[in-house]
Amino acid sequence: MNEAVLVPAGADLVGAQGVRISERVSAATVGAGRLCGFFAELGPGEHTAVHHHDGEETIVLLTAGSCDVFSGKALTHRVHMRVGDVVFIPSGCVHRVEAGPEGFTVFEVRSGHVDRTVVLTP
Repeated sequence: MNEAVLVPAGADLVGAQGVRISERVSAATVGAGRLCGFFAELGPGEHTAVHHHDGEETIVLLTAGSCDVFSGKALTHRVHMRVGDVVFIPSGCVHRVEAGPEGFTVFEVRSGHVDRTVVLTP
């Protein structure tokens, strides 16, 4: 492919960790070979499952609302995100995201072309 591709809003689905996702860039949508990108959202007070992205580095841009990202040993490291903030999540980093009082929307980009989310059971 040698041309830019417009990817309109896609069908929403619920991802492995319980987040509503609107997939935009992936192997399935545009034939991407090395990354995927999508919008994800949670409502007020909702949270993801504890999970990691196997073999994928991730960047997350908060576009609306607020959230807290918990990671590290026993999920004790907390990063609070506000609109415009970007968080980097290393490959294999176990984390959980909690929505703020108004929920949140993020645009997430991962270094793999398909979703490699691994949900950890309690």
